[in-house]
Amino acid sequence: MITEPLINNPAEPVITSKNGEGKKENLKQRAYLNTLSSMLDYIANRLTGLFVNPFIVGGLGSSLFGIWQMLGQLTGYINITDTRASQVLKWTVAQKKDVATADELQSDAGAAFIVLLCIMPVLLIGGSIISWYAPFITHAGLAHYTLIRTTCSLLVFSLIIFKFFELFEAILRGMNLSFKRMGLRAGIVIIGGGLKVLVIKMGYGLAGLAAVQLVDTLLTGLSFYAVVKKNIGWFGIKRPSRANILRFGKLSAWYLADAGANVVNSNSDKLLLGIITSPVTVTYYTLTKFIPMALQGIINRLILGIMPGVGKLLGLKEYEKINNVRKKINSVTLLLTTAFGVTVILFNHTFLKVWVGKEHFAGQLANVMIMITIMQDTFVKNDACIISATLDIKKKVFLTLISGALFAGFGILFASKWGIVGLCLALIISRLFLFIGQRKILAGIMQSGAQSEFRISYRPFFTSFILFGLAVWLASITGVVTIYQLALLAPTVFLTSLIAFYFFGLRKTERQELRQMVTSIKFLKSDKTFSKN
Repeated sequence: MITEPLINNPAEPVITSKNGEGKKENLKQRAYLNTLSSMLDYIANRLTGLFVNPFIVGGLGSSLFGIWQMLGQLTGYINITDTRASQVLKWTVAQKKDVATADELQSDAGAAFIVLLCIMPVLLIGGSIISWYAPFITHAGLAHYTLIRTTCSLLVFSLIIFKFFELFEAILRGMNLSFKRMGLRAGIVIIGGGLKVLVIKMGYGLAGLAAVQLVDTLLTGLSFYAVVKKNIGWFGIKRPSRANILRFGKLSAWYLADAGANVVNSNSDKLLLGIITSPVTVTYYTLTKFIPMALQGIINRLILGIMPGVGKLLGLKEYEKINNVRKKINSVTLLLTTAFGVTVILFNHTFLKVWVGKEHFAGQLANVMIMITIMQDTFVKNDACIISATLDIKKKVFLTLISGALFAGFGILFASKWGIVGLCLALIISRLFLFIGQRKILAGIMQSGAQSEFRISYRPFFTSFILFGLAVWLASITGVVTIYQLALLAPTVFLTSLIAFYFFGLRKTERQELRQMVTSIKFLKSDKTFSKN
């Protein structure tokens, strides 16, 4: 929680554009534009994956595809040694941009860069160790040892390069100008998808996919640099003071611990499942989870679009406004996850049959359990983003570590007995602990009583439970439908579930607040302030 101002000279205005003009920020409109930009990128990513994954599964086979998924999570473990300097920079800029000088902001960027340089040797050593042991962890055959190590090394190198370019994205997000790069990443993702299909068709396999990911990272990073340099007048790096480096280092140390905890807690499911069972089981789990994860990503981007605005409100200590935002976020989240969840339970089996073959479906019970974990995880991420914006994440780190330990313990026990269903049960237990703990932290940050934070309205949850139950029952009697029925029925079921929850799950005041939030946004419109920034 911010208890002292982060700025040195609050009287000096920030330079928010090249002409030096300060502009009043329309948080709702920027939230919409940032969300639109993020949504465009994400939809391009998901649609590209929808097109590319059948080629990858067909070209690699179920076993190597599962290993590819495991390597993606395994290389993420070098984030345990990552200070997350970019995250500290993003939230620092978000809180200071309206009151700090250009020199101060440049000093912050310089401090983040130095902290990142200091940790780079550790990242390289960690990546080397992971690459060497990757064949043993993924249960690869002896003939694939060199291939797995080469692929893992390329993925590690790509991730390390991204860490530098991530500083530019952090500045853009902190300034609440993410929409300025609208469409760029989407185009790069589509190009990368085409290259992945090409390397698979040419027989380059895992190493070719990793090389394409490296090219994708370079193109994305260079595009961020170009956008930041063009649109942010103060952009630059200034030699920071020792005190500023120490402050960033201290904050980054906690973000390092947070990153490590999140890796264990949120980026280990495929890896643990593959180690306990087999890479083939990981393939079934990954493909069955594709649509639920895609839908969660859409919801997350709706929420993340307003998070820099929340960072500004935190800096101004306007806790009442933040609480109102949180209530609306929770209502939107439950509304969308319920409607998406009902649709997934009914039609995910049909989708997989059309997409990659029905033999890759993990089963209806696993499908329902996956959707529940996604729904639960979405609420956890919402709260975690607000806590991270305060730059005081000590309690969150400890909670996440305990949650990760619970997941690892229960995951090993349950996955060995019940496979994917057991893994999901372990996720539900660990996320429930994290959800309750984070709500208590937020109660303290928002200066409200913990009791009020747990004064839950059971109406929306009861409505969601009834709709999920109906979906499970209907799925058991309808089975797989044709592709034409899928195209007609899936949107119909989604809209019906959305309307049903809107009227039966939300109170009248909540429905009014949602309508006001939507109508206050100027869709497909940007005001003059944005064009001058």
